[in-house]
Amino acid sequence: MAFHTILGQEHALALLQKALVSTRLGHAYLFYGPSGVGKRLTALQFAKALSCHGTAAEACDRCTSCHKIDTGNHPDVVVVNPEGTSIRIEHIRALQRQLSYKPYESQRTVIIIDGCESLTPPAANALLKTLEEPPASALLLLLTSKKDVLPLTIISRCQQIPFRPLAPSYIQALLVQQGVDQATAAIAATLAEGRLDTWMQTDISQALARRQNAYALLQERGHTRNTPLFLLARQYAGSREQCEEVLHWLSLFCRDLVMLKVAATSQLYNSDLQAELADLTSSLAVESLLDLFASLQQLRHYLTMNVNPQLTFEQLVMQLQQLLGTPSLAEDAS
Repeated sequence: MAFHTILGQEHALALLQKALVSTRLGHAYLFYGPSGVGKRLTALQFAKALSCHGTAAEACDRCTSCHKIDTGNHPDVVVVNPEGTSIRIEHIRALQRQLSYKPYESQRTVIIIDGCESLTPPAANALLKTLEEPPASALLLLLTSKKDVLPLTIISRCQQIPFRPLAPSYIQALLVQQGVDQATAAIAATLAEGRLDTWMQTDISQALARRQNAYALLQERGHTRNTPLFLLARQYAGSREQCEEVLHWLSLFCRDLVMLKVAATSQLYNSDLQAELADLTSSLAVESLLDLFASLQQLRHYLTMNVNPQLTFEQLVMQLQQLLGTPSLAEDAS
């Protein structure tokens, strides 16, 4: 797989290809941007280009070196992933031991640390020593979707390569290649928020059905009609993942409703529901929607702190009722 097959990251690829053809290749690069936009794929391709037996500034995908990297068997290309939720100091010490030796087959030893925001403080300090005094043959590629949580001392010692969210057209094309019909792929691509991993392990049709349930909850302003709240909480938030998904959909709906109020020509995430959302905006104030959006982000934060998801959902319902009021008769009829 050559660089030109990586979609939507032309700026990042141009920076890396320029480094490949120059004689001033850095010792450390920080790939940062949203998850699911091609950082790991690009890092592996960069490693292949450096190790390839060919003469071009990108991998040939035919030589033994390229094949070994594709299969994860190249002795001079090491990928480190978080173990559980962290990358610990023993992982960094193992890398430092490997870097103390000369490369086996290539001119450089390439270390790819995927999810470097997961470094524990001792691991980050150990890595910093390597970044400050890197072996001449070392190349470190640090990948993160949370650059803001990295120590500034690590960021400052890396050349930074930004990765951007993918355009919906790229995501739609890839979903169609995977067998998703055009209409569903178009909706899913818009809702993916620029990330391929949004739909990687999700049944799209089921997710869209759950989105419709979240919309119904918003349309009713959290009023549960004849359904007891605890039963509704069990239905919508039986697990942490379910509750997070409801909060996610409602956040996107909030964003779209605000856009319709203040910038009606803006692209909506839920563009297939634009007519329904436009009808809903007439009875909602921008201030209430912004307050609701802030509450949703706070509730999402609570979930990360291990708060009970059903209690979180009950709090959500109360927030909907307090901030948005009671649906009008016209909305009930619709």
